[in-house]
Formats: sequence, structure tokens, C-alpha cells
Amino acid sequence: MATTDSIAPKANEPSAVSKKVEKLPKLPTPAQVLLKLFLHSIAMFTLPIATYYLSKNYVEEEHGVKPPQSYIYAAIAAVVVIQAVIFCYVYQAFKEEQLERKIKAASKQD
Repeated sequence: MATTDSIAPKANEPSAVSKKVEKLPKLPTPAQVLLKLFLHSIAMFTLPIATYYLSKNYVEEEHGVKPPQSYIYAAIAAVVVIQAVIFCYVYQAFKEEQLERKIKAASKQD
């Protein structure tokens, strides 16, 4: 026969809901958010320029494409890199928003 001591949670043990809240990662601090914005801004400025010149040189030297077409290929590559940086930033912001919603939902259950 089971006793009530083994079924009931002890006073010093956290509840199941508070355990869920503890398992969730913490929200980023304002300094971390600003750092993320700063790094994405630097990537938005430097990566497309580097991609443009590197891809232009690559298609001209390796594939023998003449300058009017090499400019177009390089511009397309730079635009793809810009879109990738924007996607990464939006994806991280979306995941952060989902985390915030999970934390709010878990705290409401308390």
C-alpha cells in the first residue's frame, strides 16, 4: 500500500510548471540584441561588397566572361548575399519572439 508521502510532492521540490520555466532558455539582454543588430549591419555592408568583387573576378578570370556580363553576375551574387543576411536576421528575431511567447505562456500557467 502506498503512503501519501510518496505521492504528494515535497514542499521544497519545485512544481512541474516551474521546472518547465527553468528549462527554457533566457531571453537575450538589450546589449545582446544591440550586438546582434550591429553584427548583422556589418555583415549587410561588407559581405555583399566582398561577394561582388570576388565573384566578378572569379567569372572574369576562371570562366572568361567579359565585363558587361560579369557585372550582372556579380550583382546577382551580391543581392543573394543581402537576402541571406536579411533572412538570418528575421529568422533569429522570429525564434526570439517564439521563445518570449513560450516563457509568457509558462508563467501564466503558474
